[in-house]
Amino acid sequence: MNVQVKRTAAAMTVGGLVASGLLVAGGVAGAMPSDKLCGASDVEVTVTPEPAHASGHEAYVLTYAAASPTTNCKLQGAPTATTFVADGLLIDDVAVVPDATAADAAPVNLREGHPAVSRIVQASAEAPNPLTPTTVTFDLPTGPGGVPVVADWPAGEPLKGATVQVTAVTA
Repeated sequence: MNVQVKRTAAAMTVGGLVASGLLVAGGVAGAMPSDKLCGASDVEVTVTPEPAHASGHEAYVLTYAAASPTTNCKLQGAPTATTFVADGLLIDDVAVVPDATAADAAPVNLREGHPAVSRIVQASAEAPNPLTPTTVTFDLPTGPGGVPVVADWPAGEPLKGATVQVTAVTA
C-alpha cells in the first residue's frame, strides 16, 4: 500500500509539472506580436545622432518607445511622408527615399521595455543644407496610410545633401 501511495504522489507531481509547462507555453503564446497598428498616441519618438556608421555616411536614429505600460502595437516598414522643418520653415529641397529592403521588412511589436528603431542616413561628404532642422515629421511605419508624428531634431545637427534614406524599423 505504501508503494501505491508513492506511485500516486509521483504521478500527481509529474501531472502538475506538465500542467505548469502548458500554462507557461500558453503565456508565451499570449505574447505574440500585436495585430493593432501603432498610432501617434501609442508612440514616443526621439531622434539622436548615431555615433557608429558606415564609411562615408552618417545616421540619425529614430527610437520608437511605448507611450504607456499598456502599449502593444505593430510597426512595419520605413517611415513615409518624411519632411524636415527649420524653425517653422519647410526644408523642401531634400528628397527622402526608403531603403530598398523596407518593403519586405518584418513587423516589429512595440511594447514597454521593447523599443524599435529606424534610421535616417545621409552622405557625410555632402554639403550641409542652409537650413538646420529643428523637427522632423513623418508617418509611422504602420503600413498604408501611416500616422503622422513630429519629433525634435538634434540641436544644431545639419541635414546634408539633396537625398537622405530612411531604413525599415527593427527591434
